[in-house]
Parts: sequence; structure tokens; C-alpha cells
Amino acid sequence: MRLCVARPDGSIEIRDGLRPAARSGRRLVPLTPADVIPLPEGATVAHLPGRRAIGLDARGDPVELAGLRAPVAAILPVGYLRTLLPASRPGPGSPRLPLFGYAALAERNGELVVAALGTDTFEWWQPCHHGTAGLPEAVDAARHALPGNRLVDHLARCALEYRCYTAQNTFFRRYEAALPASPACNADCLGCISLQSDGAVPSPQERMGFAPTVAELAGLAGHFLEGDEAAIVSFGQGCEGEALTRSRAVVEATAAIRAHNPAATIHVNTNGSRPRVLERMVAAGCDSVRISAISFTESVFRAYYRPVGYGLQEVIECGRVMRRSGGQVCLNLLAFPGITDTPSELEATIAACAEMGVDQIQWRSLNVDHDWLIDELPPMEEGMGMAIAMETVRRRLPGVAHGNFTRPVAHPG
Repeated sequence: MRLCVARPDGSIEIRDGLRPAARSGRRLVPLTPADVIPLPEGATVAHLPGRRAIGLDARGDPVELAGLRAPVAAILPVGYLRTLLPASRPGPGSPRLPLFGYAALAERNGELVVAALGTDTFEWWQPCHHGTAGLPEAVDAARHALPGNRLVDHLARCALEYRCYTAQNTFFRRYEAALPASPACNADCLGCISLQSDGAVPSPQERMGFAPTVAELAGLAGHFLEGDEAAIVSFGQGCEGEALTRSRAVVEATAAIRAHNPAATIHVNTNGSRPRVLERMVAAGCDSVRISAISFTESVFRAYYRPVGYGLQEVIECGRVMRRSGGQVCLNLLAFPGITDTPSELEATIAACAEMGVDQIQWRSLNVDHDWLIDELPPMEEGMGMAIAMETVRRRLPGVAHGNFTRPVAHPG
């Protein structure tokens, strides 16, 4: 395999004589054939401005490239997990990178390869099923059916401009619908995609600027669930804050949705901060939760989430609440090479999954500037590798499913 770098015009240059390297956290490692897969369809190749690429010479010693050649990385499509970071070093005053999950990239036998694992082939979310053909007409139909519902205009932007699959499916009335509920949040996550509090990097999308009413939430859900392929409605989307901060609205909307749709899956994506609100949602008919976490150790959890008024005790209790009800518990594991795969982090994650009664772990590459994140977190021990970490979890938690996407809950009859 050979090192790839970016020329000033953005094109890729293959460097003969240098082997590719990668990083696990801060640690530089060789990038080997066992680490890589062919670059998947739908992946994006990006250069990393203000950084210097690092390769390995014939003896395996690191070589830092100066000049106008920038490091390159891959941004993976859904259904793939990054296993190693690009080998690069930020220069003085380098800008913070946009919020994507950058994976190590190289060239092998004339094709690009990336440090990644395939994690989910769930048909609903394959890129070939998504696009804008027929979407404007579907948006117009929703506007006609739901006059004055502000969620329609909000999600139309997500679907058409941001090309959000969940927003698109909301209008096509298939699979899973987005029900964003809250403009506010009780955390200030480093990698928040809808609001960056310090403004050092632009958010890839604009956070919802209003608080939807119960009628707006239930109305959009009802319109969606009339579709022949509709199955799940989901509170808690990337374009909002934390859904559980809108306690009355989400509880009453859940009850209204369930009253008219006994077979639908009513799901909430959450940071796990308010178990008593989730308990009320469950009583009203919510039967699925996905709890997001980067870590189940206090120092890493607090450094990333910067939570207000809650901690890991509440996060784990949210899982217990749904488990006691017999509903579906998913963990959205914000995975990062050199953090997630360290022995202490892995032990804490396995223990938390067992305590929460997790049904599925969704392995997602954390979208954040990797150097920024590493600088903000406490020092970490050496990782064992993401593939080994995933296999360890499979062995230790044999009843837990693994993937990227939430499945519908099966209802009797």
C-alpha cells in the first residue's frame, strides 16, 4: 500500500516510497492490508487543511511531509465504522476541522482503501434508496395535508438542502419519520451537529428555532403513518436539542400518536438525561429508545458532553426504564479509535449495556475534529483495535445485536 496526499488543487497524489500510517488516538501505527477495505460507494475523500501528512519510510520510521501537500481522509457512508484515524499533525494555528468522522485512507493496487468495517446492511438506509426524485411533490403534499404545521417547513429544509435520509423518509411516508421536538439542550457536546457554542467550527445544519406543539408533532406523525411503508416515528433528531427537555409535549404527543396507531413503533433518541420523563413517555406508549454515549467513565463522559444537571446515573437509568417496560433499548455508541477500544472504556461499556439491558449497539463513528477531541479528553491507555473491541463485545454480550440503525418493534397481531 502507498501513502495518499492532496495537492493544492484538491487532487490526490500517490507517494511512492512511503507506506501509509494511521492513528489510534495519539498513537501512530502502520496501516496494514488487514486494516482496510475498498472505499465504499457513497464515501467522500477530503483533505485536512493546516495539517501535515505522516508516512513511514522503508525502516518503518515516521516521515512528516512539509510543503503544499495536505493529508487526506475518507468520510464514510452510513453502515460503516471507522477503525483508524488519519496520520497527520496539526500545524500552528490550524483551523478546527468540520464535524465529520475522518478515517485513514491509502492506495492499494490502483484503488483507494480505507480503515473501516461494514456494520449494517439494513435495506431501509441504503444510499440507493434515497434522493430528491419526487421529493418536492411529497413536501407539497405534506404542506397541503398539514397547513400551518411548522415542522413541515423545518423538515423540508433538512430533506432538500441537508439531504437527511430521515427527513426525506418523513415526506415519502416510509420507514422512519423525524419528529424533532426541542430547540433547547441540557448538554454542550463537542461534536454537536446543530449548535457549536464557541463558533470555532460551523455546524453542518441549523438547529430548530421553535418548540413544536403537541398538535404539530401528532399531526405530522399521523400523516406519516398513513403511508404503506411507514413503521417508526422518532423524537430526538440531529436538527434539535434534547427531546426529553420538552416533557409535557413529548408525553402528550406520544399518547395521541399511540391512540390512533397501536402497531407503530414510537421511538426517542436521547442523551439519557431525564429518566422520569422517559418513564412518562413509556406509560403513554413509547416503546423504543436509543441512548447516545461516548463513554461510561465519568471523566470522558463529562469532557465530551459537558452536561447540565445530569450524569451517567441518569443515562443508565433511562435504559433500565425502557427495559422494565419490555421495550427496545438501543445504545448509540459514539465510537472513536483509541478511546472506545481501550480496555477500561470497553469494560465500562459492557457493564453499562448489561445493566441497561441493551438490545442493540449502534456503532457510529464520532463526527468531530479528532485532534480537538483528543486534546479535550484525559490521557487514554492504548487501544486494542476497533475490530477486536467489537468482537470482544459480541463475545461478552451474546444476546446483543450490532448495527447502525434502529429496527421497528414487533407488536402482537
